[in-house]
Amino acid sequence: MNRNLLLSALICVNVVLLTALAVFAYTPPRANAQVGLAGNYLVVAGEVQDQFDAMYVLNTRSRMLYALSYNRGTRRLDLGGYRDLTRDLRND
Repeated sequence: MNRNLLLSALICVNVVLLTALAVFAYTPPRANAQVGLAGNYLVVAGEVQDQFDAMYVLNTRSRMLYALSYNRGTRRLDLGGYRDLTRDLRND
């Protein structure tokens, strides 16, 4: 009985060690989502009011923030407004 218990414990320890080795040795591939000119923009989805969704686009080069909303009637994106973040966030 003791021999079977010892063998089971050794098998469990080996499985745990092998799992730990697999988890810590694996490095996920690098994400290259923003390559080239696409790196100049950051897009975030949000909500304007209770029933309306919006898309905020940040141009990191010109530091402009644009708010766009989807018009279901015309099936187009409408520009809701924009902000110049350089002017809005300066320390004057």
